Amino acid sequence: MKPNTKIEDIMTEGPACCTRDDFVEVAASMMERFDTGIVPVTETLGAPSKLVGVVTDRDLCLRVLAEGRDPHQVTVGEVMSTRLTTCKPTDKVEQALAHMRSARVRRLPVVNRDFEVVGMLSLGDIIHHKAARESDFCKTMSAVCAPGKVAHARTRKAA
Repeated sequence: MKPNTKIEDIMTEGPACCTRDDFVEVAASMMERFDTGIVPVTETLGAPSKLVGVVTDRDLCLRVLAEGRDPHQVTVGEVMSTRLTTCKPTDKVEQALAHMRSARVRRLPVVNRDFEVVGMLSLGDIIHHKAARESDFCKTMSAVCAPGKVAHARTRKAA
């Protein structure tokens, strides 16, 4: 383990983002193209832009496909998560793991002091860089993978 590793040292910088007005097919295409299960949703396209939500592969599956909705007509804003757990580039990995455990999430948007997206941090980034003690990583995985309801609420726009 690298002691006192900061998020900025291991995060994925400049993630692809979408806006709440994009159709979910755009977010799904981004997930496929960039091999990710999450896309940050920002006020506008282009950096820097403030984070307003995230859309995950799970959101698309459960809130579009399982409900029989047309991905060409459903906007990201209708299915995105708006209660967010984030971290800062200067946070330590241990802090990020604690956030992941409490929110039961595998990935965190990394935002600056103006809440603009500057990166993404995943459990994969942490393990790839050996940036945490094995026991802390395992404790986080156990919390994230535990059965139960999703820890964060979902917000939908009225259709």
